[in-house]
Amino acid sequence: MAHGVITRLERAGYARRQSDPADRRRVRVVANETAAARLFEGYGPNYERFAALFADYFPDEIAVLSDWFTRATEIMSTSLDEVRGGSTEGS
Repeated sequence: MAHGVITRLERAGYARRQSDPADRRRVRVVANETAAARLFEGYGPNYERFAALFADYFPDEIAVLSDWFTRATEIMSTSLDEVRGGSTEGS
């Protein structure tokens, strides 16, 4: 799975593989220099809108929201596993 993700990142121009100088059996994944700027160009306005939204909440309220979304994500993941016929052990 990781191989496919890295390949897609390479094709999109966000990353490249680099040999590990200390161990030739290993490969490092290195972000391209322009990757951060390209990501910010595309997602920057979205991040700014979220920052403005979070500014309307106190830290304890953000903690509750974070907890809810974390727990809801776990529930959804379990539900998806069930739908796909996978294991629900640990839920």
